[in-house]
Amino acid sequence: MRPSPFARRKTALNAQMNVVPYIDVMLVLLVIFMVTTPMLTTGVDVDLPKEQTNTLSQQQLPVIVSLTDSNELYISYENNVDMPITEAELINILSNLQTQNQNAGEAPVQVMINADQNNQYGAIMSLMAKLQQAGVQKVGLLTGKPLPMPQ
Repeated sequence: MRPSPFARRKTALNAQMNVVPYIDVMLVLLVIFMVTTPMLTTGVDVDLPKEQTNTLSQQQLPVIVSLTDSNELYISYENNVDMPITEAELINILSNLQTQNQNAGEAPVQVMINADQNNQYGAIMSLMAKLQQAGVQKVGLLTGKPLPMPQ
């Protein structure tokens, strides 16, 4: 007797995991991360000089004072990021931070200068003098990674 063309055939169960939906989800997540990552970068656009330096290692985050090539000042500390500021406000804020740290028995405030490499030497020295007026004793200069040497 010939089997009926409408009869169901018994096939073995497929016990393997179907990974196609997981791959689709991963590709969607990849696209989302690729789109959102450029939006996460914050900061003042400053062209740093490129030099080989040691990395900063300490528990307390430094105050970052940015000086653009058009001599605009920005400050980043605690929860304030790239806040435009005048020289008088800078001295006032740094003096207040210095006294807060002294009252709490913490290390003195460390300030990092984030200056554009096209700034005049006098503008950076003037900024350092303002930091000294505020009572800041530790000042560092931020740099970018050095460019590879041509061979």
